[in-house]
Amino acid sequence: MTLTTIKSDKNKSFILSEQVKRILHEKGFLKIFNYPDYNYFKELKKNAFNKAFEIATLFIADDQSTNTSDLQDYIF
Repeated sequence: MTLTTIKSDKNKSFILSEQVKRILHEKGFLKIFNYPDYNYFKELKKNAFNKAFEIATLFIADDQSTNTSDLQDYIF
């Protein structure tokens, strides 16, 4: 890895979309993330205190039709 690659990886953690993806990944809903919905939800929650959490909550609430986690595919 070059120094530029290392620096860009560290800077990604502050990007709002990356924070939303991380929250969705932790909850097992990463597959429902898409940028058109993200931009719409970001505009809705532009005044929220914790934007990443609020946007992730909207993604999960919007996906009530299936509402299955990525973890449902695994046998425990």
